[in-house]
Amino acid sequence: MAKSYSEVIQLNDSFEIAKQKVEEALVKSRFKGSRWVEQQQAYYSETAVTLWSWGEDILVRIQKKDEGTEVQFSSTCKLATQIIDWGKNKKNATIFVSSLHGS
Repeated sequence: MAKSYSEVIQLNDSFEIAKQKVEEALVKSRFKGSRWVEQQQAYYSETAVTLWSWGEDILVRIQKKDEGTEVQFSSTCKLATQIIDWGKNKKNATIFVSSLHGS
């Protein structure tokens, strides 16, 4: 239960298709304010404040690989002083990966 969680997902899709799938997965996951930053080849998003957390920052990087595309998902607690995430960051990753494979 650290204050961040990361996961790497391999897709057998082109960069453009992977980018589209990631965008759809972010919407399905109900993350807010998703925006694409071309220079970093990444989406930035966030979760809402809940009873259990002050929200999390979501970063999804997309990289071309020799075979397919690599998606790097990261969820980090917004509140810098928060030490324990109560499993929220891993839950965000699970929701995103499920949405990504369902898109």
